[in-house]
Amino acid sequence: MPEPSEWQHYLAPAYQHRRFTNFGPVHDMLERRITEQLCPPGRVAVLTSSGTAALTAALIAWDVRGKVLLPSFTFPATLQAVLQAQCEPVFCDVSPQTWEAGLEEVLPCLGRGVQAVIGVRSFGLCRDFSSLARACSRYSIPLVLDSAAALGGTLAGGQRVGGQGAIEVFSLHATKVFGIGEGGVLFTAADQADRVKQTINFGIRGDTIASGFNGKLSEFAAAVGLAVLDRFDDFLSVRRARSARYYEFFRDFPGCACASDPGDPPWQTFPVRLPEAIDAGDFVTRTREAGLELRRYYRPALNDDPVAKQLANSMVCWPVYSDMNSDEHESILAITQRLLD
Repeated sequence: MPEPSEWQHYLAPAYQHRRFTNFGPVHDMLERRITEQLCPPGRVAVLTSSGTAALTAALIAWDVRGKVLLPSFTFPATLQAVLQAQCEPVFCDVSPQTWEAGLEEVLPCLGRGVQAVIGVRSFGLCRDFSSLARACSRYSIPLVLDSAAALGGTLAGGQRVGGQGAIEVFSLHATKVFGIGEGGVLFTAADQADRVKQTINFGIRGDTIASGFNGKLSEFAAAVGLAVLDRFDDFLSVRRARSARYYEFFRDFPGCACASDPGDPPWQTFPVRLPEAIDAGDFVTRTREAGLELRRYYRPALNDDPVAKQLANSMVCWPVYSDMNSDEHESILAITQRLLD
């Protein structure tokens, strides 16, 4: 997180206009800059109070009612957004190779009353979802991509993440690479942005009221975001270098599975699937005792699907930081090696 000295000056327009929320000047400045620097062509950024609020707003703005399909292997916020939009969650399993619900997992569920699909970029991985988007289009239902940890990533072909499906949603939580404390942003077509903004403004637009809630981002959070954006490229460079080192390290442990063909993610964390012979819970306890805190995501699985349950029981995430230096990283790897050998 940036120091106060890095973001306080960005608040000057808010104090000048005495406007501290409700789409104020600092908010608008961050929205413009994210659109210019991070959005794919044809998309614009809409800021929200959280990534969960962005997901909820996407479903409401698209007037989704009824069944929404989502993977069992995801963070609980994906499910909570479906419930908050007053939709009915329907679960599907994920691929053991990609750890995501792709066309093979989703297609059998389409045409069975499903009104929308939420695809999830697990751990912020940046794979191509175009085939799933085309399938949803054939069924005339929206694909909303929960890309919470993927902001700043690119697909294997070099395209910026954020241009697939009807909407892509990102989190700006403090744990993310683009962390501002609490916040979110979604990328959508320009002609849909006003409807999303109406949704996160209690459903109010002029004299009309539709379904909505309070999901706006304050001027203070936007000021922090501008300071993060100033350094974002450096953050990405450090994290990608650290993750490349993780890949090199885990090649010596063939039982551990790292993400395959992930595109070029921003790497909030580095996920590893441990072999069945290692109890993930016990391993995390032992690393903590050795001075290294690891995290287990996404656990528990949201539904009783076999691959999701297996992944939830075996997935462990290693730390990646925007200011992680080589010495710190090597000490992490040394602890890991002692406990894996």
